[in-house]
Amino acid sequence: MSHYLTLSTWVLQPPTVVNFLSEYNLFLVLGIGAAVLTIGWLVYAAVKYRVKDDLKDLEMKPSGKNDNLRAWLTAVITIGILAVALITAVQATQFLYNAPPGPDLVITVYGFQWGWNFTYPNGYSDIGNLIVPANTTIILNITSKDVFHTLGIPSLYVKGDAIPGQWTSLWFKVTQTENITDGIRCYELCGIGHYDMVANLSVVPQAQFQEWYSSVSK
Repeated sequence: MSHYLTLSTWVLQPPTVVNFLSEYNLFLVLGIGAAVLTIGWLVYAAVKYRVKDDLKDLEMKPSGKNDNLRAWLTAVITIGILAVALITAVQATQFLYNAPPGPDLVITVYGFQWGWNFTYPNGYSDIGNLIVPANTTIILNITSKDVFHTLGIPSLYVKGDAIPGQWTSLWFKVTQTENITDGIRCYELCGIGHYDMVANLSVVPQAQFQEWYSSVSK
């Protein structure tokens, strides 16, 4: 797996990875906080309101004190967590599905049983290899020639459905050069060759990409 997934180099991560990790960390903190509050209250209540040996035969009745306060606290905490989760999810979705203005390179992707065809603006096509420049905003416009597929780049935490007759877009920007064998995969069961529907991802310096791109221009 690519070093893009390493938390220790988070500041060097592509924007899509940084966004995913920030969302993950936020929900992790919210989950831990909710667990601490819930379990802490259960332990406190179990200790404070446990039945004493000399009171076992007495009928225990709720006092009714602070019922409204507990109800309001529960409602406020629940609504607060749900609001943060909803706002964060909407922001993450907008971030992932709306590329920054002025993309530097738009590539058309055709999924087929069982491979990926990458077509560049100059008309050059490559099956099984996606070559992009580093520090460049890349948009992939994705569709399918036959059945449903899903293009995913796990090292960048991005996915896009490939649907016949429809187009899906995703974007990414890689900050470091990298060669990832089988770094692009299909995540939609699409037939007997699904397991082998992969492609290589190569992120090269901009000067090297321009030289290569010029050599394959028609």
